[in-house]
Amino acid sequence: MKITDNGHGLFWQPLGGNNPDQISGHCYRYTLSEENASTTILIDLGKFDNYQAFGIKNAIAAVPDITRLLQAENRPQALLLTHSHPDHLNGIIHYVRAGVRLPMLYGGKYTKIILDDLCDEFHLPESLRPAYTIIKAGDILQIGNMEIEAVAASHTCFDAMGFIIKTPYATVYHTGDMKLDASTCFRKPTDIKRLRQRAHEINWTVADCCDIVKDGYAVTEKENLRCFYNLLRKNKNKKVFIPVYPTHQQMYILAFLAALKYKKDVIFYGSRDFYSYLRMLQQYGIDFGKLAGNRIKVYYYPHVDFKTIGKNFVVIGTFNDIPQEFGAHEKNSFGLITAISYFNPLKGKFNAHNIPFAALENYPQLQACGHGFLKDFEALTKILPYSGFIPTHCPVFVIDYFRKLAEFLSIRLIKYTPHNGYVYKFDNNDAVLANKENAHWMIFTKDSREPHPVLQKPSSGEGFLKRTISRRRCLNKFKEYLHQRKNKGDSHAKV
Repeated sequence: MKITDNGHGLFWQPLGGNNPDQISGHCYRYTLSEENASTTILIDLGKFDNYQAFGIKNAIAAVPDITRLLQAENRPQALLLTHSHPDHLNGIIHYVRAGVRLPMLYGGKYTKIILDDLCDEFHLPESLRPAYTIIKAGDILQIGNMEIEAVAASHTCFDAMGFIIKTPYATVYHTGDMKLDASTCFRKPTDIKRLRQRAHEINWTVADCCDIVKDGYAVTEKENLRCFYNLLRKNKNKKVFIPVYPTHQQMYILAFLAALKYKKDVIFYGSRDFYSYLRMLQQYGIDFGKLAGNRIKVYYYPHVDFKTIGKNFVVIGTFNDIPQEFGAHEKNSFGLITAISYFNPLKGKFNAHNIPFAALENYPQLQACGHGFLKDFEALTKILPYSGFIPTHCPVFVIDYFRKLAEFLSIRLIKYTPHNGYVYKFDNNDAVLANKENAHWMIFTKDSREPHPVLQKPSSGEGFLKRTISRRRCLNKFKEYLHQRKNKGDSHAKV
């Protein structure tokens, strides 16, 4: 299939981040087309969570189709990685398994640690692994005639970053997954100061709008840690169980810091994935033993002598049961539920043992967020007042339903809602829909390394909405927020 970029300019194409009704499998193309030269880069290459929806037997992954780009005359010269989460990174491993030669990868140190672990898991020899250049926030790359600056971003993992892409035609800030929270622990926050410095240059912002349907400001890690502190203080003589997402390393650290403050020993206990991410966290340089000093003891299950650990400890990990060896019962134990649906089975276990617990229904501060809410997005638009905004990382209907509210808030959204495959041409503050291409995915299976090409359909994310938001609920929420702001005059976000 021919790549139809007409004329000279900066072209942008979402390949897997503006899906019909779900939010994963990210990949974005930027092409600078000039009279005598062209430069193409990709940002992210993730795996689609709901790959079963494509209906291919024995599927293990669905990844945006970049094969035609790799075969084109203007082959991508770089693949930039915003962070290490599977929906932005794990597509790489499946192309490498299929023998596809990828361009040079650029990303953070922690992202490389995660990618190396994936390569080890799939037993890929060094000769097949793509070349990788480690970059950090503040670095400036010159790729063709594109000048690209890496900008620190607050997220739930280490070394998350966005990219400011400067070209003769337009300058675009690609946020990656991010929030404006400046209270991150052991990680750089989103570099608002640098964004302000370059705000006058930025024509368009390709923005993370994953949680834009939630009003207010996202819970900060400072609030999250304070909530942990308060709950541990109230249960200072009890065993406390704290389940965490394996990929959200900030929760490992926040739970640990809370335990350290109240001198409760820590047991890391969980699934294989949990231990894998824990090991990589240590490889990155987070030494829990060193942080503990002589104040508490740190145990890594199964290397635990339960006869010696006493009764005052915190269990941090992934578990849907409470192992008998912990001796948990209603008089000596307490639980924290830090996610809405992922840990619902654990609620049943706590109830079965009559163990009291705190959950998000009563303590919303328990969940440290990786994405900004609606008011965070409004604040970002005030930081970048000259920029137009292109929402990504949300179902496309969210963008459509957001338009009336955005207009009231004086937020300049891109005119035609982007879908996977659509091609836009940027010229300073103008963005023209240049072409509507079909969106394609590659499905990888257990029994073959050869991918199966599949055309994206409107129902390709069917079933995923149970974990995101329905169209009707989304529309009603934005109507409610518009009504509130019109009545209260609340059209200005704090920055």
